Amino acid sequence: MSSKPFATVLMPTHNHAHLIGYAIRSIQDQTFADFELFVVGDGASAETRDIVEEFARNDPRVRYFDFPKGQRHGEAHRHIVLQEARGEIVAYCGDDDLWLRGHLASLVKLLKQYDFGHMVQINVHGPEEFVVYGGSLAEPGCWRKVRDGQAAFFGLTVGGHRMSAYRALPLGWSPAPPEIYTDQFMWRKFLRQPGLRFASCIEASSIHIISPLRTDWTAEQRVAELSDLFERRDSAELRTKLDTAIRKAHKGWTAPSDPLSKRLAGGAKRLGLRIERQVRSWRPS
Repeated sequence: MSSKPFATVLMPTHNHAHLIGYAIRSIQDQTFADFELFVVGDGASAETRDIVEEFARNDPRVRYFDFPKGQRHGEAHRHIVLQEARGEIVAYCGDDDLWLRGHLASLVKLLKQYDFGHMVQINVHGPEEFVVYGGSLAEPGCWRKVRDGQAAFFGLTVGGHRMSAYRALPLGWSPAPPEIYTDQFMWRKFLRQPGLRFASCIEASSIHIISPLRTDWTAEQRVAELSDLFERRDSAELRTKLDTAIRKAHKGWTAPSDPLSKRLAGGAKRLGLRIERQVRSWRPS
């Protein structure tokens, strides 16, 4: 890690002491290793603190910030913590979600060109049930709907932005109104800020666990599910399932590993062109 990491990763946590270790390990295993990880405790338990601090003792990239329970999900704590961020970009991860090993590398590539963007969100609704909601910030109609209040098609774990874009906002992370998801309330601040460049990257790079669908699960069931996904997170078998879920939501999308995608890239190279089929961008006028 350099003295000033390129990326700051922020992970809020409250009550997932039995799951957070998998999320942290999925970040530690990234192919892009030049990052600092800020875990933000929002009234988290002593067990959560102990687990994260154990990671911090063994990995200088990890820091734990212990706050009392804040309003809503402790969004104001996130703003305080970001004042200490050294990264040029900021990425996020839920404390019971998983990043595939190439997630941060792909997000870094995206945010070197754009101010705010996201990788595609892949939800786990049930065992082997992967769901993707279609949408792209490259589509003006879609972008405007999200900006003006419609539910976004991506959440915390896949979002990211340049730190310079965050500093340009009139107001950063702050408590969201009761009827609005905290991450979507934050994303709208970027989408309403003049002059920013937005992008969507349609590429499987993370797994988002839908916690509200598991309120009747035991801790042991949650751990068993996340442990299994963690062990399989970069297997060809799981990636095929994730790519299939994306293809259902994004018609005409081609996975980077597909033969068609390789033929397109090869033909473009011979013609001196550059094709990035999976990246879609939009800059509002």
